[in-house]
Amino acid sequence: MMVLRRRRNGRLGESVDNTNRDRSSSNLCNIPKHPSTYTEATLKCTIDHFYLSKGHTYRAPGPAEYLPIGRPGEVAIYQDSFKAGLRFPLHPFFPFLVEFFCTFNLSPGQLVPNALRMLNYYLLVCMRRGIEPSVDVFRLLFEMKLLDRYDCYVVFYHRDQGLPSHDHFKIPNCPSSNSGWKNRYFFVKPIIGTFPFPLDWGIPPLEEFNSTPILSYLLVKSPD
Repeated sequence: MMVLRRRRNGRLGESVDNTNRDRSSSNLCNIPKHPSTYTEATLKCTIDHFYLSKGHTYRAPGPAEYLPIGRPGEVAIYQDSFKAGLRFPLHPFFPFLVEFFCTFNLSPGQLVPNALRMLNYYLLVCMRRGIEPSVDVFRLLFEMKLLDRYDCYVVFYHRDQGLPSHDHFKIPNCPSSNSGWKNRYFFVKPIIGTFPFPLDWGIPPLEEFNSTPILSYLLVKSPD
């Protein structure tokens, strides 16, 4: 198992320093050494299939490269994350995405495919209803948990108890299985600049996400 430190939280409006990453710390996230099945040929097919941005470079991991560390400035992304709607650059209409990853010290690869589907569905509902997406409202609707047997992967469950009626927010059907997704990853890097979110995999802050004074206030004041 690889271990990585928990990074200090970044906040919206603050830069995220992804250079000279010091990975020695007592706060560690255990990351399984799943080898990638990607080759340059399969990577090209993925780039073409998802029409991935030409403003980024894409690289299949070498035989000795494992999650999530690649070369400086790279981030490890799963193929199934793109199936779930992730795209780079992150859509400028949704600064919420950068705020989410920086506030909770997470890298996009830590969200399992169905968690990304929940995130993107939330953004879609907000966009269609003319609502500005916010981290606090997302926390009102969802609870963060860890994927079974891992302390680095995040899943979301809809909060369906103790909440006012949210009949207008219907959770879509997600694939019951994304078999083999942990071995389908490659590295991505912007050609110009750096990613605005953490590249290292921090420890998912379940307590911070799930129970805070502002969340308790929202649970009481939330409209129907």
